[in-house]
Amino acid sequence: MITLVGVIASGTLLPYALYRIATGNYLVGVVDLLMIAVSTFSVLMAWRTGDTEKPGFLMAAVFCFGAVLVCMKLGQDVLFWIYPLMVFIFFLVAPIKALLLLLLMVSAIVSLHFSEQSAIFANSFQLLAFITTTLITSIFAYIFAYRTHLQRQELRRLATTDPLTGAATRHSLTDELTYAIQQHQHKGVVSGLMLLDLDHFKRINDNFGHQVGDQILSQLVPLLKQMIRQQDSVFRYGGEEFVLLIKEIQLADLHRLAEKIRHAVWHQLALPDGSALTTSIGIATVQHANDWESWLQNADIALYQAKHQGRNQVVIAAQPAEQATTQS
Repeated sequence: MITLVGVIASGTLLPYALYRIATGNYLVGVVDLLMIAVSTFSVLMAWRTGDTEKPGFLMAAVFCFGAVLVCMKLGQDVLFWIYPLMVFIFFLVAPIKALLLLLLMVSAIVSLHFSEQSAIFANSFQLLAFITTTLITSIFAYIFAYRTHLQRQELRRLATTDPLTGAATRHSLTDELTYAIQQHQHKGVVSGLMLLDLDHFKRINDNFGHQVGDQILSQLVPLLKQMIRQQDSVFRYGGEEFVLLIKEIQLADLHRLAEKIRHAVWHQLALPDGSALTTSIGIATVQHANDWESWLQNADIALYQAKHQGRNQVVIAAQPAEQATTQS
C-alpha cells in the first residue's frame, strides 16, 4: 500500500514542483521536491526492510508539515488540496496517529492565519467553514479507517487461527519458522521445534465419534499453551498433529519440556470411558536445518521414530552425521 501511495504522491506533486520552480515560486517548489524525495525514500525503506509503519509515519509527518508551509506561502489557493491530503494520510498510518497529525496540521494552519506573517483566510466565515469541514472530514475518515482496520485484523485472525482449537494455522507456520532460522543465522538464537501427534486418534473418532475427537483437540491446545511461554507458539499442522515453536531454548531444555507435555497429556486428558490419552513427540533444534522444510522434516522423522518405537514417548531428531550412519 505504501508503495502505491508513494508513487501516486510523487507523480501528482512533480508537475507542480517543476511549474512552481519555473515560475519563480522557489519555496513552494522546494517543499514539493522535498515531499517527493521523502516519498521515494520511504518507499525504498519499506521495500528493503519490510517495515511500512515507520516509513509511512515519516511520509505522513513530512506531508503535513509541507502542507502548512505551502498554505503559509500561497494561502487560499491551496486550501482545497488539504481535503485529499487528509484522506491520503489515513492510508499511510494507523487511524489514531493520522487523526492526531491532521489535528496538529489544521491547528497550525489556523494559528498561522492569526499571526502577523500570514492571513490565509479572507474572512472569519471562511475560517470557521475550514475548521468545521476539516474536522468533519477527519472524523469521518477516522471512522472509516478504524472500521477498515478492525475488519483487516479480523480477516488476519481468521486466516491465521484454527477455528476449532484456537491454535495458529499451518499458513502462518512457515513465516514463523523462517524468521526463527534468520534469527539463528544472524544472531545465533537457538529455537526448538516439537511435532506432536495424538496416538491412535483415528480409533477415538471411530469408537466415540468425531464430536468427541473435536473436544479432545479443543482441550489439548489450552493445555499446551499453559505449559509454554507467551513468546512461544502452537500451530495446528493437520488433523491431530500440532507444531510447537519454542524460542531461545537449548536441546536439553527442549527435551525436558517435551517430556512434561507428554506427561501432562497422559495424566490430564482422558477419553469418555476413562482411558488415558497419549501422545508421541518428535523434537529438533534449528542448528541442523538449512530452511524451514528441513527443520520440520527433522522433527517429523523423529516423530515417526517415536510412533515406530511404541508411541507415548519423545524422540530427539538425529544429528546429520548420525542420520548418514543409520542410512549406510
